[in-house]
Amino acid sequence: MNNINFDPKNYKYFKDYNFFMVKFFNITCSLCDSYEISFVTNQSPIPIGSLIKKQTKKLSEKEVEQLVNEQIVIWDKLEENNYKKNIPTFLCDECWNTLTNQCN
Repeated sequence: MNNINFDPKNYKYFKDYNFFMVKFFNITCSLCDSYEISFVTNQSPIPIGSLIKKQTKKLSEKEVEQLVNEQIVIWDKLEENNYKKNIPTFLCDECWNTLTNQCN
């Protein structure tokens, strides 16, 4: 974990409705592959499950599918850019605590 580009100020709690992204896209902690994601980088968009929950009543099934596909592209670009910079996009509690302790 020594080459990780980490600043705790650059993260927020990961709040995805019904753990949608974990269930349907198998996202995991960027460092240890745990499914128990607690934190995400600040520049990340609204998690897909939460975004759908906010808009489901207004959108048709086809529009929801289009929205999800657009969001997947955005999240993939974020993950790719972070990977190139050694920035973990998603963190579980254990990795968060380890990295935070290394910063102190």
